[in-house]
Amino acid sequence: MLKKIRQVLLTVLPTVIYAHLSDDNEQNAEPPFIVYQEISKRPPEFADDRPIYYLRTIQITLFTKKKDEDLEEKLERALLNKDFVFSLLSEFKNSDGSIQRVYEIRLEDYKYATK
Repeated sequence: MLKKIRQVLLTVLPTVIYAHLSDDNEQNAEPPFIVYQEISKRPPEFADDRPIYYLRTIQITLFTKKKDEDLEEKLERALLNKDFVFSLLSEFKNSDGSIQRVYEIRLEDYKYATK
C-alpha cells in the first residue's frame, strides 16, 4: 500500500521521502517536498482471538516555502482521485517561514487478517 501512495505523491511533486528528515541527512531537500510514513497499524476487531483486519494510519506532510494553495489542492485532488480519503490534521509555520501541512489517511487492511 505504501508503494501505491508513493506513486500518487510522485504525481504531485518529484521529491517524496519516506519517514523523516534530519539535519545531517543527505536526503534533505529544498521545499516543496513531501514526507510520508506509516504511523500505526493495529487490529481494532478480533474474532476467535485473531484480528479481523488492521487499521493502518499513514501520515503525509507537505513542506512548502510559503503558503501554496494550488499545490495543496493538487495533492488533495491526487489523493481523492485514487480513493485515498484524507483528513487534514494541522498546518503550521516554521521559524524560517516555511509551511508544514499534515494529512492523515486511514486504511483497512484485510491482507493479514483471518479468513
